[in-house]
Amino acid sequence: MKTTLKAFTLIAGTFFAGSAFSAQLVCDVYAKGSGNSWGNGTKNCMAFDFSFGSSTTGRFYLKDVTKPIQEVQWSGVARCNGGTSCNVTVRAYSGNNNASAIILYKDGTWEQTNTANASYETGH
Repeated sequence: MKTTLKAFTLIAGTFFAGSAFSAQLVCDVYAKGSGNSWGNGTKNCMAFDFSFGSSTTGRFYLKDVTKPIQEVQWSGVARCNGGTSCNVTVRAYSGNNNASAIILYKDGTWEQTNTANASYETGH
């Protein structure tokens, strides 16, 4: 009984440990030409310019990571294979420029990040 209780406590602690860390997913959006960007380095970033284009470049990346990472599994518009940052194409006027990540740490724990949102507006 005592061994079963210890095993259950260890499993439960590992299961709930994933949300106890402090890594954050943030974004940058890069305006074209003489445009402006706001909120770069936060979970909600935006750019505006008069390029009349349909997209611009941006990136999602992790910050405040305190432990060695084994793997990062990206989701949403961030479709990268591993790494702590992911370059993306940010579509103008799209509500789907969101990303999140699951971080698998080398010590066997994991963490689901917040969702970050990148937005872009242009001259049309």
